[in-house]
Amino acid sequence: MIRQAQLEDASQVVSLIISAIHELTVPFTGEHDENAAAKILTEYYCTPGNRFSYELVTVEEIDGEIAGMILCYYGKDMTALYSPIETLLQQRLQKAVTLELEADTDEYYIDAIAVHPSYQGRGIASRLMQHSEQKAANDGVHKVGLNVDFDNASAEDIYKRKGYVADKQIMLHHKPFWHMVKQV
Repeated sequence: MIRQAQLEDASQVVSLIISAIHELTVPFTGEHDENAAAKILTEYYCTPGNRFSYELVTVEEIDGEIAGMILCYYGKDMTALYSPIETLLQQRLQKAVTLELEADTDEYYIDAIAVHPSYQGRGIASRLMQHSEQKAANDGVHKVGLNVDFDNASAEDIYKRKGYVADKQIMLHHKPFWHMVKQV
């Protein structure tokens, strides 16, 4: 069953977010230790109004377990969603922090998508993407975007098969990514 994420999903969803963004947890948490990063991401997840909030997460639940999740938001909201995290990081790190903007302002942006290893190969990611694409279209936004690491050719191929096309190269946290879009 696809549904809106809830606060009580925090542990399972944060684990999936970490599996999706890997080393990119460091710029968002200031932590290199995965357990410390998970604690901070859980705080973000449980707090409304930021880019990792449960409000922006859709999950697929199977037999009471979170099988997969997708984290999406509108590009036009990006600055407002990043601001609380920048403020918290500035307080923690005692220095100015500006997060790199990842999405175009005219798109619905897929920030992260992940499926628990026990549930992979069952079409969960496809269903979550279709659900998000439909949400965007229903809300009058006809472009969905995402970023793919240059080193992840298999993910790039999957997105191409789903109708996404690379429209530009961007640098995020000193790494090259393809920005890919799909008209919906």
